[in-house]
Amino acid sequence: MTTPWCGGCDPHSRADAEGQPCAACHPAAAPVADARRWCGQCHRRTRLTADGRRCQRCNPLAGRDDDPYRRRAWCGRCDKRDRMVRDAGGVHKCRACHPLGRPPAQWPMHDVPDGYTEQLMACEWLCYVSPTLRRTGSDRLRVLLQLWFDAGWTPRDVLYALDHLPTGETQPGEIPTAAADPRTTEAYVKRRLRGWLDGDDGPLPPVNRQIADKRRKVVAAQEAAREEWLRRSRVAVPPALSRGAAMARQVARDAAERNRRRRRAADDRELQRRGEELVAGQEASAHWRELLVREAQPHAEEPPPGVVPSTGEERLRAALSAPTQMISLPTIGESLRSRRPSPRPR
Repeated sequence: MTTPWCGGCDPHSRADAEGQPCAACHPAAAPVADARRWCGQCHRRTRLTADGRRCQRCNPLAGRDDDPYRRRAWCGRCDKRDRMVRDAGGVHKCRACHPLGRPPAQWPMHDVPDGYTEQLMACEWLCYVSPTLRRTGSDRLRVLLQLWFDAGWTPRDVLYALDHLPTGETQPGEIPTAAADPRTTEAYVKRRLRGWLDGDDGPLPPVNRQIADKRRKVVAAQEAAREEWLRRSRVAVPPALSRGAAMARQVARDAAERNRRRRRAADDRELQRRGEELVAGQEASAHWRELLVREAQPHAEEPPPGVVPSTGEERLRAALSAPTQMISLPTIGESLRSRRPSPRPR
């Protein structure tokens, strides 16, 4: 039977504030019976008699049922179909005839069982929580797992190893049912745990220990890095006196001066280009202005070869004397300009 919780410790692990097993309700703190000396009349490792029952003289759990999961006769006080009791407190398994109605003493899954009695109680709890291991029996299962428990494995590590390989992959092969032959279940446990042996046929470190070791290594590395950083910060040279800082400032000044020279040269090139464009534009403007002025001036008609050009008055008189001839405006303008007196010099 499970020891009732005392109320003064953790309800899951049954440990006090210091992490020790609670003396009031922890199954390891108050075992059912201490490991007794072998009587010599039963199997020394399993403490089972020839008919498969627990030895009444040297088995620490001799007062319990040999097979607590056997199908019992109906007690008549529960539902015959499912052996469940339904009352004002709810629905629960019948403690008289349900195969799981009387659970064994709960063993914390993350605690390492030490000694014969604790290992036997841990195996009883494993048989209760795992239907696959139930047919083996807690006595024979303790013999199979004794090497692993002595190496520091917990029941949780055993269940993980039965389902996974050390690489984290799933174990290959079929899983026996709860109704399989006990020898088949024993072979299944041996085959699954064989993959967790090292070269010297010793158990590998359990998963919980591997996780704890990795966590300790990470914490130790972080602490070492922090100590190294504090040491360097204590012996560090001030920035004003650091040789590297002075070199960095000089490199920054040189880079800034080079950038200023590049920008100044670029500005000079841009001003020169704009000046050349301005001069070219002024030259083109003067050229076009000269062409316009030249086109605006009147052009005198050249006389044919051998003919002396006449003056303006003669051309005007000739034009007026010919009534059938039209007078051109350039001829009149030229005649007027020739009659206008020239301006006096100032």
